[in-house]
Amino acid sequence: MTSLTHRLAEEIGATFDQVAAAVRLLDEGSTIPFIARYRKEATGGLDDQKLRTLADRLTALRALEERRGQIRASIEQQGKLTPELAAALDAADTRTRLEDLYLPYRPKRRTKAQIAREAGLAPLAEQLLADPTRVPTEAAAAFVNPDAGVADPKAALAGARQILVEQAAEDAELVGRLRELVATEGRLVTAVVAGKETEGANFADYFDMAEPFARVPSHRALAMFRGRAAGVLPLEIKPPEDDTD
Repeated sequence: MTSLTHRLAEEIGATFDQVAAAVRLLDEGSTIPFIARYRKEATGGLDDQKLRTLADRLTALRALEERRGQIRASIEQQGKLTPELAAALDAADTRTRLEDLYLPYRPKRRTKAQIAREAGLAPLAEQLLADPTRVPTEAAAAFVNPDAGVADPKAALAGARQILVEQAAEDAELVGRLRELVATEGRLVTAVVAGKETEGANFADYFDMAEPFARVPSHRALAMFRGRAAGVLPLEIKPPEDDTD
């Protein structure tokens, strides 16, 4: 609670004692107008706006701490909580970051990647990832096993691909970097579905458009979403046009 109070104080520009008093009053059931008007001496004169901001952030941060505890307990029960992971969970300051860290440990249905691992294809995935110069079909030939459902090199490569895709999707650092890259540098690209030009005439402005994702105004985004819902505009988020990675 002390660290939470310190964080709230920093966020709203108040002292620790002011925030602690306001939190106590809120927890006792006092309303924001009541605190702002009749408990100024306790909160050091926090106004209505700061109290509302404090109350909203208090709710959000407590929910974050509750989720952090749930995730930590789940990973502990699996026997997979390492000191490094515990430190990363403690440092996570958003729900998104917490969920990214939890993704590899979240209970899930049997996936295609899991089936591929059970078929003995994890080493193939590791080999291909470690050495991009290897000829995939040649490497996969050693993993053909009809008894395990791997009929040929093509099937082996398909399974290895599922494993690598799942690994990438569950890498919290990679997912975080990609999310930031998309938000700051990605392009929102639209093109009309073939044969829908007349039906989708209302969306003609978006039949062939590419715009930096971060700069798309809300009214244009809503129009494009309507076009997608109408089956006229497929939407894609792509890397920067001059991206060479």
